[in-house]
Amino acid sequence: MDNTPLVRAIVEALMFLEHAEDDEIDPDTAVRGLEVISHELDALSQADRAEFRLVLERIAETSEESGYARQAREVPFMLWGEQ
Repeated sequence: MDNTPLVRAIVEALMFLEHAEDDEIDPDTAVRGLEVISHELDALSQADRAEFRLVLERIAETSEESGYARQAREVPFMLWGEQ
């Protein structure tokens, strides 16, 4: 299975919640959403986290937007405090 679309969707959701303006989404709701996604992804095994990071790196490498590539590379730090 190609996990790229799933990982891309996770990146998009995280970035939306992280960068949404207060008039787009309530800040408390955004934080709760980030926490829920993070909590669920904490259940990944070390092997699955490594694969997740590889998919993120592929997404970053193939992105035509440097900002999006940077954001994709920041996701492991957002989730687990590691790169």
